[in-house]
Amino acid sequence: MKLLLSACLLTLAWAPGIAFADDAVTVLTIAQDHGCLACHAIDGQPSGALGALPVGPAWSDLARRYKSVKGAQQTLTTKIMTGSSSEPGRATAYESHWSGRVSGEFMPSHRSSISEVEAARLVTWILALDLPN
Repeated sequence: MKLLLSACLLTLAWAPGIAFADDAVTVLTIAQDHGCLACHAIDGQPSGALGALPVGPAWSDLARRYKSVKGAQQTLTTKIMTGSSSEPGRATAYESHWSGRVSGEFMPSHRSSISEVEAARLVTWILALDLPN
């Protein structure tokens, strides 16, 4: 686990234009401990094998999409806790803005594996990513 976390931090050091609020080591430890990095990349690099679409959207893409959206902090924290597969009126949860950009069909609930406080801290960190325009 420490080797994977070190690799993530090394990758972050090379992510141009991305600055971090909060302690990146602490937040990435939360992400590693709860399996977030299995589906999500930080800087938009594909997480799938051989260039396949990533399972979930990159956190940099989430930050771009939600940074200026009112209520995004609570919306994304809730999405981590409850998942997105139960969104009414959609064949898949990613039918709209993530369709064709990710291979996963929905965000599963993580209520049993992460506390809401940790999820909120992760979301705060993601939304605080300082991204180039």
